[in-house]
Amino acid sequence: MMETLAAIVSITSGFALMGFKLPVATTLATSIVVDLALAPLTAVIAARRGRRASLWTIAGLAFGMWSLAAVLVMPAASSARTPRGEPPSYPPTSHAA
Repeated sequence: MMETLAAIVSITSGFALMGFKLPVATTLATSIVVDLALAPLTAVIAARRGRRASLWTIAGLAFGMWSLAAVLVMPAASSARTPRGEPPSYPPTSHAA
């Protein structure tokens, strides 16, 4: 049971792609830490691309690296609403002066 859970979590986090053969507890713990680290990063990238951060946080916790890859590959949601030929408008930053 624990081996199956560790295998599933390591695949969803992307940790299994590295090919390490570690004890079950270590694999499970490392995969959970990877998921916890990728979830906020996935949420921030999703929010900057016009997607719901809360939804992508949950996806990042559940699917780790795969959620991050999906949000990086998907086009920005606001690009569909931008008139053709005009650059997207971004809020001013501190460097805009």
